[in-house]
Parts: sequence; C-alpha cells; structure tokens
Amino acid sequence: MSQFNTTSNPSLAGNFAWPGLTTVFFDMGSTLADLNPSYEGIYHRIFQKAGYDLPLGEVESAIAYSWDIVTEQDAVTAYDNTLEGTLNWQREVEERVMERLNIHPDVREDVFWNIIQAFEDPAAYRVYDDALPTLETLKQAGYRLAIISNWSWHLPELCEALGLTPYFEQIFTSARVGFAKPHPEIFTYALAGMNIGPDQAIHIGDSYKADVAGANGVGIQPVWLRRPDKLPLYADQTDKQPGPTPTVRGLEELVALLRVSR
Repeated sequence: MSQFNTTSNPSLAGNFAWPGLTTVFFDMGSTLADLNPSYEGIYHRIFQKAGYDLPLGEVESAIAYSWDIVTEQDAVTAYDNTLEGTLNWQREVEERVMERLNIHPDVREDVFWNIIQAFEDPAAYRVYDDALPTLETLKQAGYRLAIISNWSWHLPELCEALGLTPYFEQIFTSARVGFAKPHPEIFTYALAGMNIGPDQAIHIGDSYKADVAGANGVGIQPVWLRRPDKLPLYADQTDKQPGPTPTVRGLEELVALLRVSR
C-alpha cells in the first residue's frame, strides 16, 4: 500500500483503475524538470544584455502568444523533423517573440543564438525533487516509462545530462517526430515505438491542451499535473476536463494514484 494520502486530493478519491496498464508516458517541461530561473526569466536576462530592460510580464505574454501561434500550426500539420528544420522552427518562435517586444532587427540574430544556447545548457534546468524517486518507484514496480514532449532536437542529450535517461525506454520529442502535441500523430508514433495500444498507457503532463486533450484524443488515459503555485506557460489551461481525468499536484500523487508502494 502506498504511503501517500490520496484523500487529501479530491481528484484521487475516485476509483481509477486501468487493467492492462503497462506504460507511463511523461511530459518533460514543468513535469519532470523546469528552468531555473523561469522560462521567461531566461528571456528577460538575455534581453537585458541586449539593452532591453522589459517588464517580466510583457516578456511572458510575448512568449505565450508566439508559442501558441506556432504550436497551433504544428497541432494540425507536420513540420521538418531534421536538425535544420528544428532550428527553423525555433527561429520562427523567437522572431515572433522579438517582433512583439519591438526588439531591433539589428540585434535579433545575436539574441536568437543566445536564446538557443541558454536552452541547450543543462545547467539552466532543475529536475523536480519528486521526479527521480517517482521514476525509480514506477520502474521498480515494472512499469515501462517513456517521454512525449514538445521539445527541441536535443532533448535526449539534455535528459542524459540531467540523469533521466536510465529510467526511460524511449524519448519522443516533437522535433524528431515532426508533430507536436496535441497532434495525434506524436502519440500514435510513441505507441508504435513502445509496441503497445492506447489502453495500455497513461500520459501525465501539465498542459491541458497538449497533454490532457492530446492524450485523450487517441484513447490514452491522461493524468493532469497541476503543481501548486506553478504559473502555466500556456494560455489554454481550463478546468473543463474530457471525461474522468484525475488531477495530481505532484508526481508523488501519481505513485499513489497507481497504488504503487515505495
């Protein structure tokens, strides 16, 4: 029996049982690891170095706006899943951010490469305290683990640097698959890669649109991670859930949800 108290979270009070469950898919950002400082904080620091001392709220708004536009396109179409294609995708996002913030064209190229370098640096990330214990517990319990993430080409290298790789059979990143969540193709690609059906997996992540609706759309049971005091990067968060969707406040509650003993 798990040591975690599920009754403190009303979402876990229901009877969630998934016969035949073999695999747990994880989102990456804001689920297993996060940026330190924040996503918008890194942009803010880079813009300051370029001579733009912008309000943090404006930076956050520009990022969310640009990200939503580009990922909305990816949610309905494929894109070039090569390293060059990934770089072009990232350039489109950053150009939209800089245009919205009125960053002068003469400095945009330097700013772009500074952003790319910052997000590829493992030192910019912290693994959540509940991540490694949860992964170890689930792996010891016999679950197969994989990542499905809207991320750059270099996610496998980042996971290696952060000590996450040994826990996962596969790491599926949108840059390499060519489709971004919530597009069904990235989920079906992952299912095929793990050689399982949708009824054999659950997917946990923090984004309603990408993770909850995306997984639900292909028949994978979603689990919605909503960490306390975590401001969502996305503007799509909603309390309207498609069907019975358990919500957890940390990965330790996922362990409790699956009734796994530590």
